[in-house]
Amino acid sequence: MHFIKNVGFGISMGCTVFVVINLFGYWIFGDNFLEAVMADFIHQVLGSIIVGIACVLPSSIYKVERLTFLQQTAIHFTISIGIFLVVASLLNWIPTSSLGTILLMLFFSILLFTISWLLFYLYNQTEAKKMNRKIDEVINKHPNNL
Repeated sequence: MHFIKNVGFGISMGCTVFVVINLFGYWIFGDNFLEAVMADFIHQVLGSIIVGIACVLPSSIYKVERLTFLQQTAIHFTISIGIFLVVASLLNWIPTSSLGTILLMLFFSILLFTISWLLFYLYNQTEAKKMNRKIDEVINKHPNNL
């Protein structure tokens, strides 16, 4: 069930990022931005879904306790960015007009992944603190029941 929930979350994340990127692209570049998307809409959406799933599913690596947090993060990052790069190159998400453009797009991709990862990390830290507080409250209320 956890796997299905993560796949669903990955799909929703991929679709959300797809919509947000296309909204900003439209606002900045106008109709021209959407022409390429609409010409190959199904593949563009499927690519976004695949990338969303590829960013969410590898997060299960954080359950592997024998790995350090740095190793877990590196594995998650490598899988997510690796799949993104394959999909991005197949769907022409990264313009190949110049090396500078490619590097700039890679930088923004890594930045987006890092910001997303950091937001989820901070959220999970906050949730863990809340759970620990609740546990402390239960222990302090009923110290003789342990």
